[in-house]
Amino acid sequence: MDAKEKLLLWKTVMALQAVDGLKTSAKVIDIAKKNIEGDIADEALLDECESLKNEADLVAVRMFVNIMQNQFSLSQFELVQIRKALFAGILESPELLRTANLSKKEWALDGHALVYPKAAKIQTQLNKLFEAETLFDFGGLDSKQIYKHCASFISSLWALHPFETCNTRSLAVFFIKYLAFRGFALSNDVLSQSAVYFRNALARAAFCDGKKGFHKTTRYLERLIKKMIFGGRAVLDPRETHLYYDANGVVLKEQVAAQKEQSSSARLDEKLLAQKSAPAKKAAAPKAKKAPAKKTAPKKDAVSKTKKKSAKA
Repeated sequence: MDAKEKLLLWKTVMALQAVDGLKTSAKVIDIAKKNIEGDIADEALLDECESLKNEADLVAVRMFVNIMQNQFSLSQFELVQIRKALFAGILESPELLRTANLSKKEWALDGHALVYPKAAKIQTQLNKLFEAETLFDFGGLDSKQIYKHCASFISSLWALHPFETCNTRSLAVFFIKYLAFRGFALSNDVLSQSAVYFRNALARAAFCDGKKGFHKTTRYLERLIKKMIFGGRAVLDPRETHLYYDANGVVLKEQVAAQKEQSSSARLDEKLLAQKSAPAKKAAAPKAKKAPAKKTAPKKDAVSKTKKKSAKA
């Protein structure tokens, strides 16, 4: 792997920490720089992990090393081995499938919860998914059929939420290696620039609420994979993946269920978007309107206190 390829991979693994609301430090950036310039050998990268305490730093280095390895098998075993390699010492028993039934709110779902399949069904579903994918023949497929199938497979795997936590980063490494296995090596900045879009697209592919008119869709994930594999100028804006989104590029706040707590990944994404989008500047306007009310309030209190004093006198 040459310096340019290493730079691309380092950018990707560091950006992917954002899917779980984490951010790498200057320390891992220095390690990456030395590795790209040849001052730290690839074989010595895992030794550098001993000095890292930040989870995002540690996992980023492990992701880089794991993706560089050419070994890959299209199997549940491979997915489990990747997870163990990434989160050993960070998570307890990272190789185990989840045993609890889970639901989770995702930023792109605007307050709605994504309900994952029951834990008791995970193993059966994994067996079916990998068996079908192993038998699938890519021969004779056109470009559209290729990226649509890749989107269908990886979204189905993510939707199972096979592990208790940290599924997206584990799956991201598996997905990059899967694409290389299919003959599409990582060759551009798409995933590194669209890590949050990647997670949002996966959430939209898994979410369904027929009563409210929402159905599973892989169209966002297809756009991402198409650009990763075949290139193009498609703009991958994370806001487009929201359930409530209009053609003008504005998330319709009045239709979004109240959500008091935002995940750190949401705050990170909005911070990035604020530098590029006009709506972020408009959002500050309401604060200016409230300011006069705060200034006049103490004056009323002062008047009331004066009246009380005069009454006592």
